[in-house]
Amino acid sequence: MPSDFFKNRRVYLLTSVAYMGSLLFGYDTGVMGSVLALSSFKKDFNLPIGSSGFANAKNAYVSSNVVSLLTAGCFFGAIAAAFLNERFGRRYSLMFFTVIFLIGAAVQTGAHHEIGVIYGGRVIAGLGIGGMSSITPVFVSENCPPNVRGRIAGLFQEFLVIGSTFAYWLDYGVSLHIPVSTKQWRVPVAIQLIPGGFMLFGLFFLKESPRWLMKNGRHQEAAESLAHIRCETTESPEVLKELAEIRAAIEEELNATEGVTWRECLLPGNRYRFLTGFALMFWQQFSGTNSIGYYAPQIFQTVGVSKSSSSLFATGVYGTVKVVATAIFLLLGIDRFGRKKSLIFGALWMSIMMFIIGAVLVTHPPTNVGSVSHASIAMVVMIYLYVIGYSASWGPVPWVYLGEIFPTRLRAYGVGMGAATQWLFNFVITKITPEAVYHIKWRTFLMFAIFCLGMCVFVIFFIKETKGRTLEDMDILFGAVNAEQRAEDVEKVLASEKGAVQMEENSIDMARRKS
Repeated sequence: MPSDFFKNRRVYLLTSVAYMGSLLFGYDTGVMGSVLALSSFKKDFNLPIGSSGFANAKNAYVSSNVVSLLTAGCFFGAIAAAFLNERFGRRYSLMFFTVIFLIGAAVQTGAHHEIGVIYGGRVIAGLGIGGMSSITPVFVSENCPPNVRGRIAGLFQEFLVIGSTFAYWLDYGVSLHIPVSTKQWRVPVAIQLIPGGFMLFGLFFLKESPRWLMKNGRHQEAAESLAHIRCETTESPEVLKELAEIRAAIEEELNATEGVTWRECLLPGNRYRFLTGFALMFWQQFSGTNSIGYYAPQIFQTVGVSKSSSSLFATGVYGTVKVVATAIFLLLGIDRFGRKKSLIFGALWMSIMMFIIGAVLVTHPPTNVGSVSHASIAMVVMIYLYVIGYSASWGPVPWVYLGEIFPTRLRAYGVGMGAATQWLFNFVITKITPEAVYHIKWRTFLMFAIFCLGMCVFVIFFIKETKGRTLEDMDILFGAVNAEQRAEDVEKVLASEKGAVQMEENSIDMARRKS
């Protein structure tokens, strides 16, 4: 394990910088979900004070707007990123969206008494976060070796939950130690500028994706970038073989479509990948996790943890459980059990927990706001158990799967499509959750339990296992090319490169003889 880490140290460094975007996504959603529960925020923006959870219609309305407008911006940012990513490369596109995010964060921090300014800042920050979410899985996956790609690419989810958990605990801390004032909510909102600045700074020291460079005909730069990230020389057999596989796959794509990118999307192997990616991200949102993640303090108040500081504490514990469970799964599970088994088990586990929460809530509704009942404690525990299942399946796996199944020429568009799908239905879920909890109460959890069962059925019939395969092997797995043809194409590339080297050596020898 230590030698494996040292060998891939530059991959981990690149991942740490790139996934600051994921951390920002988690922090920005977590911080606002908890800030909405602070009396100081309600006071500054003329919201009803003293009503818990979603018991007040105006608070429910503002909460859904503040949270869902971020996801609306993310949707359009993810779409724009697919084209910028393909045109300007992974690194420069990430720099651009990081700057957009910093502008949005600054607008939110500077808001004063006008909720519309918060709304505007959320949309701008969302454009940045949506762009990052579309690019970072591509950037990281294209640099990961196949044997640890699940673990490393899955860090997208780990950084996300670290960001949201830090926000939860920070909000809990300011609720206890900073008096009710503008400063109480402005401090946690402003802190997101720090990781954003770190990400922008770190991107200046990274190299571009070797697969994007190869696709754009910059073969020497691709070789240098791949050798750098693998901690090898450009003459290393490992690097030469991987470069040959990348080049062969790209040439196959070009030959199949005569260079027309949109036609590639309609090929049977690619069409299946796009439909699978869309469905996977659709189902992820209907698992119910973002309803709890965005509105955790209010959800905990709904199930009986009514005191503001108590609900914020319960939210902090919830986030900590996610961080630990995700880390354990990435270290021990994702590259051992694979993608498909993890998704099936996770969907079943989450469905059971949601059924139990709904059943307890309808049979033992919280009544005494002055104390926490045994039934409320049981529901909180079920929420924690639910999120363990999510963290070991539908949290990290869809982002890993999305970043690895598409061919090089379509990866930016495929991941962009998946990210946009995620944000679109993320918007739908975050918009309807306050209203659903307010109007149909316990049936909200029953609804998500049924969706989780649907997710399980989908995975059983449509998801292909990708564990341990190279990115170029995905074409074989999804039927875009057969294994014999790929092996033959790789040999041709290697042979042509050897021939080019031999010709260069011969010309050098001839020049020496003449001199």
